[in-house]
Amino acid sequence: MKRLRLPRLVLVGMTAIATAVLSSAPAMADASNWKLGYYTPSGRTLSFAESGNAGIASFDFTDQNNTALLVTKHGAGKGSTLGDLTGRTITATFDISGLTGAFTYFGEPDGSGAPSTTRFYFQTDNAGGFAYTNFWWSNPESQALVANGQFTLTATVEPAEWSDWNGQNGASQPTGFADAASSVTMIGLSFGGGYFFENGLGTTDGSGTFTLDSFTVS
Repeated sequence: MKRLRLPRLVLVGMTAIATAVLSSAPAMADASNWKLGYYTPSGRTLSFAESGNAGIASFDFTDQNNTALLVTKHGAGKGSTLGDLTGRTITATFDISGLTGAFTYFGEPDGSGAPSTTRFYFQTDNAGGFAYTNFWWSNPESQALVANGQFTLTATVEPAEWSDWNGQNGASQPTGFADAASSVTMIGLSFGGGYFFENGLGTTDGSGTFTLDSFTVS
């Protein structure tokens, strides 16, 4: 079944955020380099806030299923975490701690039977106008969020391992994927579940902390 991006969205690329980037080697970066994207009460726009300072970046889940993105962006990362990532491998390690409730996502239940998940996300510049192929999510590579623990997520920037805003696999959109992968301007993790990759999630009792320990491109 085709996986669409979001049921509620004004494009992330239309929301200006000031973020920075990690080097291609594992490093403990300033948490201010990462921004947390969450849906406003209207459910139609994303707002961004500073992440916490544990690890590279961190945040607490809430009982509202509105946490959508953890991303970074900065020109200094060109050639390492940003820029031309064609064929390169992205790896993230992260912890979930203090979880006492269950994860939920916006639109649940939706009949998919799928758990809440996180996966890689990247986009390219929208200066030329909106296109589905400006936005990409690792697919099928993802991590189910169901319990406390430490996790590692890895994906290679190759067409077959990603799908775009409209749910099309990169292998079926080779030109669009190649253009985006060769000029990445934002990268990070998205949070969602069911039929949508970035519809936002939370926990039933507002418990749980997400800590990003490392984020590398090699």
